[in-house]
Order: sequence, then C-alpha cells, then structure tokens
Amino acid sequence: MGILKEEYVPIADALLTSLARNLAIFQAENHLFNAAYLSVMQSKTDEVRAKETGDALLIQQKQTTKELYTLGKELSKPMKLLNLVFDKAGIKNSLTSEVLKKVNKRNFEGVLMGLKSLKDVVAANNALLTSYGMKADTETVLQNAFDAITTKSNEQSSFQQQRKAFTSANKGIYRELYVYIGDVARLGKIIFQGEQKASEYTLENLIAMVNSSRKNKSIDDTQNKG
Repeated sequence: MGILKEEYVPIADALLTSLARNLAIFQAENHLFNAAYLSVMQSKTDEVRAKETGDALLIQQKQTTKELYTLGKELSKPMKLLNLVFDKAGIKNSLTSEVLKKVNKRNFEGVLMGLKSLKDVVAANNALLTSYGMKADTETVLQNAFDAITTKSNEQSSFQQQRKAFTSANKGIYRELYVYIGDVARLGKIIFQGEQKASEYTLENLIAMVNSSRKNKSIDDTQNKG
C-alpha cells in the first residue's frame, strides 16, 4: 500500500519509536541497523518535518485526507448490514466486501464505483431486500456517502495539484525518507513475523494509526476550544 506525502513524517516517527525500542534485536539480525542508522533516519525525518512546517496547503490537505479516511471507515457498518440482507435474499455479489477492501487500500475511485453499483442493485431489488430487513433509507445512505466521498476526494485532488510544486522541489528528501520507512518496515515485519509486534511495522496499520491519531487530535482540539 502506498503512503501519502503528508503521512511520511508521522509514519517515520512511529517507526523510529519502534526501532529505538528494538534496536538491539534489529542490529543482531542486520548490523547496518545500529545507533548511527537510527540517528540518520531521525535527521532525515526532522529535515522533512522542517520543510513542511508552516505549509498551509499541507495542513488543509492533511485535514481533507483525514476526513476522507473517516468517511470511508464509516461505511463499515452499513456495508456489513447490507451484506447480511443480500445473503438472506439470495442476491449473490461481492460489492459490499469490495467497497470495504477499496476503503482499506484508500482507492476511493474504486469505492465510488462500488457505491454506484450497490445503489443500482438496491434500487432494482428494493422490495425484495426490504422484505428481508433492509432499512428504508439505504438508498439515501448510499447516495449521501457517494456524494460526501466525491466532494472530499475532489478537495484532496485539488490540494495535491496545488502542492505539486512543493513536493517536486523536495522530492529528493521525500524519496530518501521513504527508503528508510520501507527498509525498517520490511525488516521489522520479518523479524517479528507471527508476533503482535509485527503490526508496528505494517504500513497498513501505521496508516490507520496516523489517521486515527489525527481524528482524535481534532476531537480533543474541538473540546478544548469549547
């Protein structure tokens, strides 16, 4: 799974914390992963962080990404409920599970295509699905989700386009940081294979953690202002 530019620094921070805690284990498996490596990775992370500080567009892009990710996660319950109704009604398709897979991969274009197809299936089989317990507002829920994700996806694309000049000028340091992220994540997953600790080095989990942290921070900030 690819990571967004605005996720590089928080993901690197999380990996640095895990690497520092398990440095002796890493070094025992590969002598290059030592205190000097940790220090250089920290410096590279701080360099990217310094470049991003004060970038108003990046702040807006991070907020939009967080909101888009949240909208995707909010589909989990309605998709699972709708899938149960499909099973009961004997309607065989994998659209609901495909939508959730696309959410996890952050493929929101795929999510939108899935929602559109689901809406068509629901509309064509409304009476049957309702008789098996489908909520009366399901079509509306699907349409609202489609509209909200479309809006946020367009916002995200707009910010990404506006920030192209910044990322282009600094693509070298992003590429260098990505190498550190990839190397630590790959080795960590191998070292701790089969253990809970492996999740600390799994990009999918790190991405979810970053976006969850942003959501919680936003809630805390709102409560503190109140």
